[in-house]
Amino acid sequence: MIDIGIIGANGYLGIELIRILKVHPKVNIKHIFKRDTLIENEFRHLLDTSLNSTLTSNIEDFKKLDCVFLSLPHGHSYDYVKELLGEVKIIDLSADSRISNKSLYSQYYNNEMNEDIQKQFTYGFVEKNKEVIKTSNNIANPGCFALCAQLSILPFKDIATSAFITAVTGSSGGGKDPSIKNHHSIRSKNMFSYGINSHRHLAEIYQSFPDLEGNLSFIPTSGPFVRGIFLTAELTLKSDFSLEELKHKFQNTFSNESFIRYQENVNLVNTSGSNYCDISIHQNSNKKIIVQASLDNLMKGASGNAVECFNLMHNLPYNEGVGSLMPFYL
Repeated sequence: MIDIGIIGANGYLGIELIRILKVHPKVNIKHIFKRDTLIENEFRHLLDTSLNSTLTSNIEDFKKLDCVFLSLPHGHSYDYVKELLGEVKIIDLSADSRISNKSLYSQYYNNEMNEDIQKQFTYGFVEKNKEVIKTSNNIANPGCFALCAQLSILPFKDIATSAFITAVTGSSGGGKDPSIKNHHSIRSKNMFSYGINSHRHLAEIYQSFPDLEGNLSFIPTSGPFVRGIFLTAELTLKSDFSLEELKHKFQNTFSNESFIRYQENVNLVNTSGSNYCDISIHQNSNKKIIVQASLDNLMKGASGNAVECFNLMHNLPYNEGVGSLMPFYL
C-alpha cells in the first residue's frame, strides 16, 4: 500500500480526495492535517470512517509518507511545500506552483512567484504531459476552468488561430467559505460573469498554448448549480476542415484517454461525480467550429485529475481508483 497524507482535507476538494482515495485499492490514508474541528465531526457523512484517528498537526508526520496532497486556497501552500520538498512526493491542488513563466505569473497573480519552488514542479495536464508526470516528484494540478478549456483546444492546437470561450461553473468552484457571490439566495436563480479576460486560469491556457496569447477571449460565468463546468469555445481555424477531419483529430488526440469522451451533444449531468470530460464538435463554417465540453469541477477539474497524476507518479494505471466512479446523473 502507498501511504498518503492530505493537508487541507476540510475543503470541498479535500473531501472529494477522501471520497476517491478511500476506495483506491493501492492507497492508505495515513495522515490528515488536523484543523480546529475534527473532520468526522464537521462532515457527518464521514462518521465511522475512522478518519479522526489519522489527524495530526505535526508536519514531520507527513515527511514519512510516500505522497502528500495539498488542497489549500491559493497563497497557502508555499509554507507547507517548503517543509516537504525533497522529503516526500507532493501534489498541490492550489494555484501556487502552476505557472513557470514569470511574466505570465506577474500578470495574473498578486503575490510574488517563488522561482526556486516553481522549477521543481511539473504541470499536471495529464493528456499533454503524461510522460513527464511519470518521472516527476512534485505536481501542480491544473485549475478547473483551465483544464476544461485546454482539453477543448488540445486536438486543434496546431490549426486554431483564435478562441472565444464562455465557461459556466457551479457554486462549489467558489470553495467552502461563504461569500456574497456564493450565497445560495444569489446563486440559485442567477447567472453572472466575472474576471472577464483577466481570470488567473488564462495564464495556464497561455502557458500550454502560447500561440493563442492575445487571440483568446475567456468569460468565466457562475451558474445556478453546484457541481460542474459547461464550456463553449468558438475556434477559428487556419484553413477549411470537414467535420470528419475534425473528429479524426479528436480521436488521434484522445484515443488512449479513457476519461475523454466524444458526444454528439454535451450534457452537464453526464459527467457529474465522475472523472469524465465530454466534448462535442459542431461546425459554424469551414474555418470556425464550436467545441463544447463538460466536466465535474471537483473531479476531473481537480481531485480526480490529481489522483490520475498520483497514479502515474507511482507506476499505476492512470485510471486506478477513479475509473470506477460513475456519474451521479441525478
